[in-house]
Amino acid sequence: MKKKKQEPGVKKYVTVCVLFLVFMTFSIFYFFYCVQVNVVDAAEDTIVEHVKRQGLHFKEIMNLQHDYLEGIAACIGDSREMLSEENLRLLRSLCEKNNFVNMAIIDREGVATYEDGTRKDVSFRKYFREAVGGARSLSDPIASSVDGERHVILAVPIVRDGQTTGVLAGSCDVGILNDLLFEDIYGGTGYNLIVTCEGAVVSYDGAEEEHHIRSGDNFFEYYGRMNFSGKNSIEQLERYFSDQTGGCVRIKSEKGVYYLVCEPVELGGWMLCYLVPVEKVQEDFGFIRYYEVILSGVLLSGLAVLLGYLWKENRREQKELMEYAQTDALTGAVNKDSTEKKINQWLKESAEGIQVFLMLDVDNFKSVNDVHGHAVGDEALHQIGRVLAQEFRGDDIIGRIGGDEFVVLMKNIADRESAVARVENMCQRIRAISLKGVPGNPLSCSVGVVYSPDYGNTYQELYLCADKALYETKERGRNGYTIYHEDDRA
Repeated sequence: MKKKKQEPGVKKYVTVCVLFLVFMTFSIFYFFYCVQVNVVDAAEDTIVEHVKRQGLHFKEIMNLQHDYLEGIAACIGDSREMLSEENLRLLRSLCEKNNFVNMAIIDREGVATYEDGTRKDVSFRKYFREAVGGARSLSDPIASSVDGERHVILAVPIVRDGQTTGVLAGSCDVGILNDLLFEDIYGGTGYNLIVTCEGAVVSYDGAEEEHHIRSGDNFFEYYGRMNFSGKNSIEQLERYFSDQTGGCVRIKSEKGVYYLVCEPVELGGWMLCYLVPVEKVQEDFGFIRYYEVILSGVLLSGLAVLLGYLWKENRREQKELMEYAQTDALTGAVNKDSTEKKINQWLKESAEGIQVFLMLDVDNFKSVNDVHGHAVGDEALHQIGRVLAQEFRGDDIIGRIGGDEFVVLMKNIADRESAVARVENMCQRIRAISLKGVPGNPLSCSVGVVYSPDYGNTYQELYLCADKALYETKERGRNGYTIYHEDDRA
């Protein structure tokens, strides 16, 4: 019954531990989930900020190119003749020293005269109409009739005496535009494009076979075939272009997951786009994962230590409770039920060699109780319990099986003589007990001794033999001991 009473406590402890583990596991995973979400957000913010800076860099470069053209246009405007040979030589010299493929002076009627003297009507071009109207202009990619390559045209007005007298235009290879960007981030693993607001690819930096996209392709058609992560979509990307706001989406291709970031450059409605692998962007936050692993190890180690400590303490408390339930409070000996169980268990599982079973009865204990009172009787039993605990080894079994009856199992003794000597010493020490208010030394004991396995291998067998030996001691006048022998069997 006592063992069953402990089971609900153990179940409760296990339940609490399991709930605690579930809570800790959930908390740890939720913490790491929040960290990962913040890493993703921080990575997106970082790549967007990089692209914004590159967009500003691109605009600065284009402004410098326009400033450069305006400086030349001012010189041409101050010259006596706009299409003089001197001005054409200046254009030829400039083409050799900068990034312009061709340069041309365009009159108000739209006739362009190139540095080599070639003439062409460009009056229908949008860049001419904007520049002759007094504004800087940047064209969409145009297939050159001179070399067949796709170029973009930068154009500025030529002003004389406050009046626009013509236009100065410079043609750039679109590939040069991309070469000016994203050289110093992510180890060059990114891929950038310049795209018109309608989706036409102006230029790109990389091999066509890598992304299978070329100048002039439709950006939306190409990336519309990709898979977008989460709530991202091609429609969202199109809104970034139409609203000229810029933003970031995640796309999946056969080669992995990429961030695709776009940023308006405020020149001709163009958008600067940049693709880079997600894992490359998140490399900057790799130290967080490193510390997550360390934190996980520390938490799991601490949790294991804590659970181990709790389990150990619980087992200790359970053991103490069990021992308390099995112990006689007055004498400190094991109680009757537990004595029999402990002795039987030892004899069955652990006994080696000779075991000695003692049965002890306090002589005339009833008269001590009747004459001097139960308080003195309890004190007598208490002191006898102390003598037994001091006389026998800590792992010997000492039990109280009745009012003044005790049994002792001496485990694995070296020899019978030492056992007999211990029994004699015990009897002497009990006879030496003095009780407060009681004259002399009123206590003595009668003992029956039996050896195992000679005369039994169970508590009941040894008890019966020891009881016979005890009876013989009493028959001889008490105050001594008798060792059970074969001849004593009835």
